[in-house]
Formats: sequence, C-alpha cells, structure tokens
Amino acid sequence: MIKELVVSNYRSLGPGVHVRPGRLSILIGPNGSGKSNVMDVLSFVRDAVIQGLPAAITHRGGIDSVRRRSHGAPFDVHIELHLTIDHSQAQYEFTITGARLEEYRVKSEKVIIYDPKEGISEFYRDGQNWDGPEGVSPHIDEQSLALTVLGGTKQFKPLVDFLSGITVYAIFPDTLRVPQRFDSARPMKQHGENWVSILRELVKEEDAKDELVAGLNKLTGDIEDVRVTSAAGYLIAEFKQQIKAKKGKRWFDAAQQSDGTLRVAGLLTALLQTPYLPVVAIEEPELTVHPGALPMLYDYLQQADEVSQIFVTTHSPVILDVVDVEKDIVFVVERIDGKTNVKKVDDSQLKPVRDSLLRLGDLFISGGLQLSLLDLPEKK
Repeated sequence: MIKELVVSNYRSLGPGVHVRPGRLSILIGPNGSGKSNVMDVLSFVRDAVIQGLPAAITHRGGIDSVRRRSHGAPFDVHIELHLTIDHSQAQYEFTITGARLEEYRVKSEKVIIYDPKEGISEFYRDGQNWDGPEGVSPHIDEQSLALTVLGGTKQFKPLVDFLSGITVYAIFPDTLRVPQRFDSARPMKQHGENWVSILRELVKEEDAKDELVAGLNKLTGDIEDVRVTSAAGYLIAEFKQQIKAKKGKRWFDAAQQSDGTLRVAGLLTALLQTPYLPVVAIEEPELTVHPGALPMLYDYLQQADEVSQIFVTTHSPVILDVVDVEKDIVFVVERIDGKTNVKKVDDSQLKPVRDSLLRLGDLFISGGLQLSLLDLPEKK
C-alpha cells in the first residue's frame, strides 16, 4: 500500500506535493487542474521500473514534457514513495536533473526496505556512484534506474513486483467494442487493449463472473450472462440479454452494446481480475455511464479496496454524494500560479456532511471544496 507520495516538478505539479492516500482515495478538481498528472506519476514510476526510464520518458513526449518548466534552468523532478508491502516497510525515491531542456540524467536514487525477518535491504546512488549490498554491483548508465536492473534480486524483487502492479485505467469503449487477438499480458492494460483476454479468464471463476453479471444487470436490467467466444483467431465478448418484445433471450456481441455498458464492463473487469493488483487508479469512472448507475459502481470500488488500494479522479457530484467520508479520503486538486497543488479535505470542511446538513456533492458544486479555503501547503 502506498502510505505517502511526494512529488516535485512532475509536469504541472509544483514542488513538494505530498499525498497521503487511504485504501480508497478520491481526487476532485477543475478541468486542467492536474488530477491526471497525479495519476500519471504512478504510471510513470511503473513504466520506468518495467520498461526503463528512457522508454517511460519517450512515451510521454520527452523530458521537456515530463518536468515542469522554469524561466531559467529546468527544475529537477523528484518522486518519492513510502510503501507497505506485506509485512515490510519500503521507501523508493529518485531525482532526475539536467541543465538543458532536452537533457536529463538520474541525479540520485535510493531504496530502503525493512523486513522484520530479513532486516534492512538498501542501496544509494549518487549519479554513477553506487553504495549497495555486498556482491551487488549493477552496470547502469546515467539515464537508467538501478532498480530496473535489480528487479530479479531477492532483496528488491518484492518492491519491483509492487511497483509493476500499479495500473491506471482510462477505459475506451471503442477499444472494447472490437474483437481482439488473444493477449497473454497481465494485468488488463490501461485502455482495455487486452480486455477480452482478461475477461475470458475472469468468467471461468464463478464468483467473479457472478459479480460482473450482477453489476451489468443492475446497469442495464437485462444482461443475464457473459461469455467469450472465438472466430477467425479473434476473441469476442458476448452478453446474454432479455428481448422484451419477443419474450426471449439472445446473445449480443460487444459491438452491439452502448458505450456505458462497455465502460462499466471494462471497469468491473479491472477491479475483479486476478491476481489482484496492489494499486488500481481509475480516471473519471462516470464518463458515458448513467448517473443512476454510479452508486453501484462506487459499491464495487469500496469492495475492491479490500484487496487493492484504489485511486479515483472524478467530476461527478453523484459519486461524491455516496462517498463514505468516515472511511475514504478526498483530495482537492487545483492549479494555482501555474503549479498543481493537492490537499486533503479536512474535518472542518466535512463537518456539514457529517452533520447531515449537506452532501459532499453539494459542497463540490457550490465551490466549497477549494484549495483557497484550505491551509496550504500540507506539511510533511
């Protein structure tokens, strides 16, 4: 579980942004405030560890698109994660620097893992200088992370596995609508490019399939079953639905479903897939979904937070109205003077909600949840 995320100068994020999430964390704020950039920090760390730092930066359009600009020399990007992994405590951080706009190198990198049984495993890197476990001396260049190379070692594999399991979802219904080739990659990809392959395994698990069908039935009122068939080397998702006019039932493929039905099917698949992911982030789950179905979707998010840590960005007052303010954590994200700031909604802001005078969605619509009304910045 991510206990704390510290970020400086990543895209629009300002210096020293601290986020202390819970099992389920909700990020709200205006368009363009930087909510997606907060989520992308998580994706960036995962990509940098799995694919390598150069690939992660290239995927985002180059270093000039990754770090916040200044009027003089570029700012250093700093990312720091404090984690609980099983019974261990871990800290991972790195700083990217560079004197010119298109130039970058790893300035520093640090890992500290404390396991009650194994003790402390750690390494420190200052540029090309290395201080780590005896017998471990990875060959790394100045544009690569040492943790990428150390992923197979006993000491650091649990950390790499955790970071590799972080997944941010922005489900595209059109991606789910078309037949897909079998894809052995796990977990489900960000936009659902391998959704049908994941779905095929999910529907083999009776409990997970029942949860999926129940959710889709609540959404549509007529979906009674889900299956995956194959044709000409492609996998096709199909839904068994009641035909009211003919008082019968028929299988319809994904191409015949609405955007909302497919998006909910994709989101539920992401939440129900096994093995469970350590961290699941979902961008604006309300998109294309009928407002009446959003409380049901939130119920699934709450259920999923028992096995995964969940992050959600949203503009929906309907979702906010059903948020459990005693259990879930709400963050306000706003861009002030060109810098994105993140602040947890505090008890004084939530008092009208706890006193049943207002709903959280009402506060959001009225503008009562703004950084200008909170103490800034949140101190570590």
